[in-house]
Amino acid sequence: MKQYWARHQGKFRWGVRTPLETSGDFYKTAAGLFFVWADRVELRDGSLVFMNDTGAIQGAIAAGRWDAFFEAGADDSPQSVETRR
Repeated sequence: MKQYWARHQGKFRWGVRTPLETSGDFYKTAAGLFFVWADRVELRDGSLVFMNDTGAIQGAIAAGRWDAFFEAGADDSPQSVETRR
């Protein structure tokens, strides 16, 4: 699988389901998923915030722009899932 967005800048791989358009097929699957490497993700006022282990922000997705996120297993399957309300 190709990885681009965070370029392996983290220990964990997170899957995000979103209706957002991406800049190309490299970033998003047919199911509307794309994957992010980060040490952790936090939910802040409805936004997903991806950070490294020192707390520096690597990227974010605004509230209302994602449907679900999960820690992805080696086969892209969810290890745990969080959905927006």
